[in-house]
Amino acid sequence: MNQYEDAADAARMVALAMARGKAPARSGEYTRLVQRFDTEPEFAQLVRKVAQGFELTVLEVHPKPGLVLGTTPETDFAVSVSELVPQTTDRPLYLLAQLTIAALAFPRPEDLDDDEYVGRISVKQVDEEVRALASAIERRLALTDSDVDPPTGQPGLEGLWRAYLRRNATGQTRAGGPPRTSTRALVRRAFTHLADNGFLHKASDEHAGTYNTNVKYRLQIRDQAARDMLQELAALGVAVLPTGDPGIQGRPATGGASPPADAAPVTGLFS
Repeated sequence: MNQYEDAADAARMVALAMARGKAPARSGEYTRLVQRFDTEPEFAQLVRKVAQGFELTVLEVHPKPGLVLGTTPETDFAVSVSELVPQTTDRPLYLLAQLTIAALAFPRPEDLDDDEYVGRISVKQVDEEVRALASAIERRLALTDSDVDPPTGQPGLEGLWRAYLRRNATGQTRAGGPPRTSTRALVRRAFTHLADNGFLHKASDEHAGTYNTNVKYRLQIRDQAARDMLQELAALGVAVLPTGDPGIQGRPATGGASPPADAAPVTGLFS
């Protein structure tokens, strides 16, 4: 092949990676390009440069999902939370749902390195997990007599744990108050977005929607867990609970201020 054909192949590989539902197993062309990437260092570098031109990064090339791309802060291909969640007050809770999905999908560090591992999680499971952690923090603060009220006129400083508990799980409106998005609806929205972009596969409607993880999601989380996820956790005020609370030891808990409304979710969130 000449340099122009190589450039065309590299651009095509990036295009296939950005298209929904494309995988080497379904395309002989995609399989050929993956093989070129694995065996031809100069072609692999050309693919990385094409991705860089779109302000994307190459996370990995894998036989199952193919080319796995990550976003950069400058790219136009990332989807911000403000686009996904119109209501400003819902956005921190949506981010919390995304983080919890990732944490429950891969509960052990070794799961992120296991090609055969498939996580199975549900909307109900994620919602109940966040609610249980929030309740545990509420009990702990009650025992210590901590002042957890936000400063007057600054509701954004209210802890996420309290904001989550104030929402109904199923969306039933409380007497005297306006209807608000239920926590389960926000969690379902997070799952739906991941499934629409090929990170999860819906297995059944059980437990308000049960989903299986795939290699693409695992690679995305593994690459970004040490970087973006830690930044999101810090922005959300997520910390490890003290060991004095049996049953939830070592799991993440919320207790900080809301993150910026337009912060990006932990996953790459490109189609």
